[in-house]
Amino acid sequence: MNKKTKDVIIVGFALFAMFLGAGNLIFPPYLGFNSGTAWPINLFGFILTGVGLPFLGVYSTMKSGGNVMTLGRYVGRGFSIVLGVAIILAIGPCFAIPRTAATTHEVGVMQFAPNLPPIVTSLVFFGLVIFFCINSAKVIDYIGKFLTPFLMITLFSIVILAVIRPIGAPVELTGENVYNFAGSFTEGYQTLDALAATMFCGTALASIVSRGYNTLKDQLNLTIYCGIIAAGLLAIVYGGLLYAGASASGTMTFPEDVTRPQMLIQIVQEIFSGVATSWGPIGAGLLALAVSLACLTTAVGLVTTCAQYFNKLSNGKLSYRMLVLVTTGFSFLVSIMGVTWIINAAVPVLYLMYPVLIVLLIFTAFDKFIPNKNAYTGGIIGAFLISIIDALATLQGGFGFESSFIDSLVAFKSRIPLDSFGLAWVIPVIVLAVIASFLPRKRVDQEMTELVYFEEGTK
Repeated sequence: MNKKTKDVIIVGFALFAMFLGAGNLIFPPYLGFNSGTAWPINLFGFILTGVGLPFLGVYSTMKSGGNVMTLGRYVGRGFSIVLGVAIILAIGPCFAIPRTAATTHEVGVMQFAPNLPPIVTSLVFFGLVIFFCINSAKVIDYIGKFLTPFLMITLFSIVILAVIRPIGAPVELTGENVYNFAGSFTEGYQTLDALAATMFCGTALASIVSRGYNTLKDQLNLTIYCGIIAAGLLAIVYGGLLYAGASASGTMTFPEDVTRPQMLIQIVQEIFSGVATSWGPIGAGLLALAVSLACLTTAVGLVTTCAQYFNKLSNGKLSYRMLVLVTTGFSFLVSIMGVTWIINAAVPVLYLMYPVLIVLLIFTAFDKFIPNKNAYTGGIIGAFLISIIDALATLQGGFGFESSFIDSLVAFKSRIPLDSFGLAWVIPVIVLAVIASFLPRKRVDQEMTELVYFEEGTK
């Protein structure tokens, strides 16, 4: 095995481990169960946003220069700062961090102590997070090195058993809760991986540079190869879990208020019970343990990232330790609301952010075909105008209030081509990007074009 192949495998698996947040495992089985025979098209929709966008996120961010500021350089400094803060809050204390604690309780702790209040789990969980973030960060790294293989073995065992010994056959479903392509496409938003990709890029880039790849061409090529490995592994895990849920659609029943974590555990238990009755609780227990420990390491990484980000953004005026305490304190308050509440609360925010980010990533990937960079601003505005309508609609549905104004906006959006696929923003993006391309090109802030990657001969 030559050096490049070895490097691709190592960095590719590292990227896979970074994106495979344990909290993400709760989505595919639920989606599959509510898809039935429509699971292949819904898997495609979920893979596009849950796997394809993270890969595009790493590639485009690296191509732009390696961070959110360079990614948004053609739109403006203010936009880049707002985008960066919004992303770090979403993958930090608002959604991702508290979801790790809530998932630990609902997937892990409840299997062994069903009557324990979630507040107790969160207190212990975030107490450990603070300890590792402030005092012994290396300990959690060592745990992670052993945990990642354990989690991967557990997950791939579930995937293999789900395929060779399916729970049953998927059935055709009808009703309000049945997913279509648009629903599965936006369900992939909840992985938060496309947002995280813009932050993970720096870590991946540092690993690539440390292995001796010091030109942009080599770095981008290696990113593609590593991304293919990471994306392939993610697709296998998500696909297997989604199919497991679909295969259960004709044989298992759940109450209407079943949560995603509860469904995941019961489906895994059923999969292992198909091999031997005694294997059911063992399989569910192993998954609960692996997910709980993985959530802890994920939370430590996210809290550290969040604290370091705001420490740097404030030029050191906000201390790292204080930011760790504030981040964990806010995450604790959100976590006790439960996984379902966190997921529902994230919906309008993600509907608002994802189309904007998708446009930015696609434009960056095909930057050489965009001579007038004003197109970036036009495209972002087009995506934002439609995403506002989607966000308002989800707020209206989630909180149950009525608004004729929002209804009229939704009715207008429904007449835009591709709306049935959840892609109503595509046409406005194209139109406004073309219009903006005819405007005089604005000057780009030189400080925002400084690249993080290293050209050969410079460092």
